[in-house]
Amino acid sequence: MYHRPQRLSSFGIFTALVVLFPHTGSTQTDEQDALARTALTLSARQISVSYDSTLRANDPAHRPVLDAASGEGSEIHLGRLEGHRALKLGPLGPESGDDPPPSGPDHELWLVRNGSAWVLDARPILNEDEDNGAAVQIPLQHLVRPDDMSPTPLVTLLPSGDDHGELSLLWGEHSWHADFQFVELTRTPPPERTSNVGPATSLTPDSDTSARWRGARLGTRNETVVATPTGETIQVLFHKELGTDHRDFAALESTADGEIVELSGGAALRLRSEVSLRFGDTLIPTDNLAPNFPGSYALWLKAVDDGWRLVFNHEADSWGTQHDPAFDAAEIDLTHDYVGTTTERPLQVYLVPRRPGEVSLVIHWGQHTWTAAFTIDGE
Repeated sequence: MYHRPQRLSSFGIFTALVVLFPHTGSTQTDEQDALARTALTLSARQISVSYDSTLRANDPAHRPVLDAASGEGSEIHLGRLEGHRALKLGPLGPESGDDPPPSGPDHELWLVRNGSAWVLDARPILNEDEDNGAAVQIPLQHLVRPDDMSPTPLVTLLPSGDDHGELSLLWGEHSWHADFQFVELTRTPPPERTSNVGPATSLTPDSDTSARWRGARLGTRNETVVATPTGETIQVLFHKELGTDHRDFAALESTADGEIVELSGGAALRLRSEVSLRFGDTLIPTDNLAPNFPGSYALWLKAVDDGWRLVFNHEADSWGTQHDPAFDAAEIDLTHDYVGTTTERPLQVYLVPRRPGEVSLVIHWGQHTWTAAFTIDGE
């Protein structure tokens, strides 16, 4: 089987530990303005982490947690974890087959030093009429990475399948990891219908149906979203359940030069951005479909010479076999990394902010990883 040689660039091989943009909005308080946020939706179930992006590794108050010589019992408040009620993160959340809990996790997160180990201490956020809930300590895998130090916390949620992934935290010379999954819960049977008349609807011609549109999209696709400091979003939707056993992956392995990778089993990758993006010298603007409307593009992988390119196409809602070159807007070079060992990673696409105003777009599928860096135009 022929494998296209990897094409390297100065961006190097993708690293999974990244900082997200500070998340702000018009209804937030000054304290909330300091929070960064990352969210990932897999099979219509979301995990979201907000965290304090102003914490500094060289702050003396934080050294008892970060210094290797420090002792047990030190802690730092990081932020907040929210998620679907099927979310399982270490001992936090239900077991497979349990009755569905009334709601998903909503916990404050503290990074706690326990001797030579660290945990995330998840403390439930309760309403005034609720009893005190018990905190849950989430074990963390730890590595020292002096070559990849970050002065501020960097949190990301990495998908590794359609129902599981990894929460990663990089801070100072430390790297921590914890796996998460969305478990299968006991299904509650629907009430028996007593007539053939469906429920009434309150929709009118002027009703906002965006929530229904989003719900329908997330029935077949996964989603990753990041936000700029002023609240604009950049979003990528990608079809789920396209594994390495799918015929589309077999076709990928033999893509000829100049050909587009088609997806017979799903829609084309879809980018939606409320800000213009710049990939090197190539500008991907907003308003490509209508004035004062977010930039909306289909993304297509294209084999070129000994490497790969990413094609942006104005037909954002195309099926994965309906690429029309007449509507191509731009092409950019991709960094390609091929890992020879067998891996069953399904098609996954996500946005990885590296620092304010700079992001990496990452596509991985089986042994292949493609990466492209871009900046927010004007920042």
